[in-house]
Amino acid sequence: MALSKALAWTTALIAGLLAYYGLVLAANLSAKYLWLLALAGAVGLVSKGFFDRIAHEKLLARLRSLWAKSGEIEKTRNFTDISRYFKLISIPNSDYVIDDRTWEDLDGNPVFSWIDRTLSVYGQQYLYSLLRTPVFSGEELKRRASLIRFFQSNPELREQVQTILARIGSDDTPNVISFLIDPPQIKSLRFRWLYILLAYLAVASILSWIIWPQLAVVAVVLVFVINLIIHSRVHKKISGYFHLVRALRKMVHYGKKLVAVEAVELALDHARIKRALAETATFMRYSSQIGLESADPLLGSVLQYVSILFLLDVRGFERTVALIRRHRAALLAIYEWIGEMDALQAVASYRESLTYYCEPVLEPGRGSGDKLVGEAMYHPLIENPVPNSLTVGTQGVLITGSNMSGKSTFLRTVAVNALFAQTVYTCLAKAYRSQFLKLLTSIGRSDNIIEGKSYYLVEAQSILRIIKAIEAETEVTIMAIFDEMYRGTNSEERIKAGYRVLKYVSQPGTIILVATHDLELTKLLESSYVNYHFRERVGEHGLEFDYTLKPGPSQTRNAIALLRALGYPEVITD
Repeated sequence: MALSKALAWTTALIAGLLAYYGLVLAANLSAKYLWLLALAGAVGLVSKGFFDRIAHEKLLARLRSLWAKSGEIEKTRNFTDISRYFKLISIPNSDYVIDDRTWEDLDGNPVFSWIDRTLSVYGQQYLYSLLRTPVFSGEELKRRASLIRFFQSNPELREQVQTILARIGSDDTPNVISFLIDPPQIKSLRFRWLYILLAYLAVASILSWIIWPQLAVVAVVLVFVINLIIHSRVHKKISGYFHLVRALRKMVHYGKKLVAVEAVELALDHARIKRALAETATFMRYSSQIGLESADPLLGSVLQYVSILFLLDVRGFERTVALIRRHRAALLAIYEWIGEMDALQAVASYRESLTYYCEPVLEPGRGSGDKLVGEAMYHPLIENPVPNSLTVGTQGVLITGSNMSGKSTFLRTVAVNALFAQTVYTCLAKAYRSQFLKLLTSIGRSDNIIEGKSYYLVEAQSILRIIKAIEAETEVTIMAIFDEMYRGTNSEERIKAGYRVLKYVSQPGTIILVATHDLELTKLLESSYVNYHFRERVGEHGLEFDYTLKPGPSQTRNAIALLRALGYPEVITD
């Protein structure tokens, strides 16, 4: 890189000197020295090439430093923007998505941030949607896995894709999906015929210079003033959308560059995207007229006057919006393709950062054998996790144990692995096999002060939604996870209600995982649920946990021991 920098600055200096002396000599000696300006331009292009190479080398160095980096990649994340594609496309067009309650219970946003190594906002939005939209097709998941493995095993081609994705940027594009789905309806754009007429009059006024110069001046000024008034009125309404049009143009531009990356794994998508790119040619032509004054800093003022005289912004925007509506499917296909490439290269980087992972084995139907087998599963957000294994057969799973022993974390571990299996085809486990699942949880919730709902009411509603989902589902196994059911009410009613609900939802088409402090439930449900527990011991430094799942119900309690360790008076703890 040092040599490139030296060459870049040397050639830039030479180009500047040639331009300076060309102008000085031409002014003082002879106009023939203007040829030095052409030479200065040629040397300037060489200099630009060197500077471009430096920028490319810096980008590659940054991408390589982030590849397979452990932990969360720090960057600004606005989940209102990141979730736009999911809300506008995935929810209306999907039969099943991870609902907000389950996503929050699983710490969905932090989990997303841990995986997020995307390079564009399209990739961010697509990855978020991917994680919240499990699929039930083994072929689709294997197709994704093939692309992920392609990025893992082909560093040269991967970096070609990454450098293109990184140049798309993300500063002005979070709202592109909203603009694409619902372009603005602006009433003043209804007078397209008038704008076209005025543009032709501008051309005619200039051409009249040949026949009648005096009249031409008056005609040009008159047309310019009229068009300036129209431009000013309409420009206020449409200029706020110009950056979104430019973002769509950039998307199509870099989509063409991505298509140029030849790879067998991408050939099928390339053919589909080439057709979509060909369909957007008219959009690219008309959208190029929009925002000319900001397209070139050097010629901005001149281009602004040209745009006003010929109403380029006004006519171009009206035509562009019409083309976006007409070619929405093609533009959306390009958007999703770029997003998927970015999302899956991010998953590939995440895979490479893990200590170990596996690709799951997923089985259709609601068979009667083992419904889920996970070996040495761990949670993505824990720095030094303790892996645990679990096999779920025909019975549910009831987990007991003292406070802080790891019950809730284990429930989330199983749930996150189930989610990853059907989204990014990557499990944080030595081995993972399960039926296709629909995931619903009721793990943690506080009082809803805004809506005036108590903890108990919020939780009761959450559990009811799971019951109704189980009643309605007839084809896919539902994994339902409960943590400390009905903790917002008295112990007698909590145990009775918990027992009745858990008995009811323990059906052939369900996987039920429950964590509880109520040891009474282990006896009441012993015919329907297998018991496991987490254990602790009181050591020199207080309570100590090994976070290892053990068979059978818990035989220890630590609430009073914890009070004693905290220094409560003996009259209380004794």
